[in-house]
Amino acid sequence: MSAISHDGVAVLRKSDLSKVPRPCRSDLDLIERVDQALDVLHGKWKVHLLFFMARGVRRHGRLLACLPGVSKKVMTDTLRALERDGLVARRIFAEVPVRVEYSLTPLGWTITEPLIALSEWGEIHSREVTEARAQYRNDTSSLGGPRITQRSAAA
Repeated sequence: MSAISHDGVAVLRKSDLSKVPRPCRSDLDLIERVDQALDVLHGKWKVHLLFFMARGVRRHGRLLACLPGVSKKVMTDTLRALERDGLVARRIFAEVPVRVEYSLTPLGWTITEPLIALSEWGEIHSREVTEARAQYRNDTSSLGGPRITQRSAAA
């Protein structure tokens, strides 16, 4: 079996793909659950809003002030999506003018711990990611694309 090396990572030829073990059901289930979780958080402002609400910011106007550059419509749509997914509750007060407050639901609170863990991972590994990106840019810009070399699997 021979392989193509891409920056030190062996990549199998198409003819060798039949010899590669298929992903097991538990791996596919795990990937699907991660995709579902990421889908809930997908969007430019969702994570921001979750953090601000966890810190106590709840009024629509105050949330909007925390997100410079976002339109009122985009923020409202984002809040509605979080409400749809069960992470945020909306409470309307019968006052003049109408007062609306948003808060994290118990389900919304459960996502804060993984977000904090992800933030910590980013803090710990940001330098490595930055260096890897710079190395990749250097490797690809000097050759006009990713560097690919051919060598045997025994190598």
